[in-house]
Amino acid sequence: MPATIRDIARESGVSISTVSYVLNGGPKPVSTGVKERVISVAKRLGYHPNAVARGLSRRRMDTLGIIYTYWDVNTTDFYFLSVLHGILGACMRHKQASTLFTSRHWEESDEAVPQYSDGRCDGIIVIGPPEDCNLVQVLAERKVPTVVINAVLGQQNVSCVDVDNVASMKTITGHLLALGHKRIALLTGEQNMQSCNLRTIGFNAACDEFRIPISDRHIVVGRYRSDSGYERASRLMDLPEEVRPTAICCTNDAIASGVIAAVTDRGLRVPGDVSVTGFDDVADATMCRVPITTIRQPFSRLGGEAVSMLLQVLNGNAVASSTLLPTELVVRSSTAPPPQ
Repeated sequence: MPATIRDIARESGVSISTVSYVLNGGPKPVSTGVKERVISVAKRLGYHPNAVARGLSRRRMDTLGIIYTYWDVNTTDFYFLSVLHGILGACMRHKQASTLFTSRHWEESDEAVPQYSDGRCDGIIVIGPPEDCNLVQVLAERKVPTVVINAVLGQQNVSCVDVDNVASMKTITGHLLALGHKRIALLTGEQNMQSCNLRTIGFNAACDEFRIPISDRHIVVGRYRSDSGYERASRLMDLPEEVRPTAICCTNDAIASGVIAAVTDRGLRVPGDVSVTGFDDVADATMCRVPITTIRQPFSRLGGEAVSMLLQVLNGNAVASSTLLPTELVVRSSTAPPPQ
């Protein structure tokens, strides 16, 4: 049976409270001689503190929960992995453990709130919840300290961190328009994702600024996946040449990689016949057949900022707030002026 502080107290000839003061560094001072004796006995008995019991006494577990649901377990989600890298790095710097919850679909995630708020975590980071998911609202109602990544919500007591999706999409669409493209299609992700709707707003704003009319058939809703990009781009390439888009703007790099595959499979050139842009700057952007012009998100900073925001709330140093981080346009070989 593992040694307890009661065993250490008996072997050291001191009270249990004195052992607690030594092992926890306070709150009352202990003489050097007693401290050395207690530590020596603890080592000899192989004592290891019970993290749960210590957390309950401190009201802090030094553990942050992370909630995310994969769209497709058979596809590598580079966005999530990149953000998670930033979260875990920040947890290490701040000496926080992390618990990753992956067992639920978004549609069922609110049912798992008792698990998320059972005391094993001090607070929760939610990555990319869809707009029709009420998980964040339920967490807020239970007063669980929460930070959301990839959405800016109006929930009380919930902090949010994201990039400026509208301005970023306006920038990359403006890049295509400045090259001379007038027939531009937009391929979006799921409409229940806030990022999809905000990026559509940015796309339309850029086209309005350049006074470029947008046909309804050139805005195609789908999923944030390469196969969705391939299928939708194939339909666009089947349009008559005089109405076929000369550029396709995609709301993430996975869609863009599928678009490039569809265009080239039809014997067309990227960017000679069709320019393609993405969003994120994940591995798909550089590993694709044609390196993708895209918007670079600061993934590690997004994750790190979420951890910092959550710890500030937990430490009582801040109230819930929203933060938008800047992005960067990365121009590669998938974009060029339209064919003459």
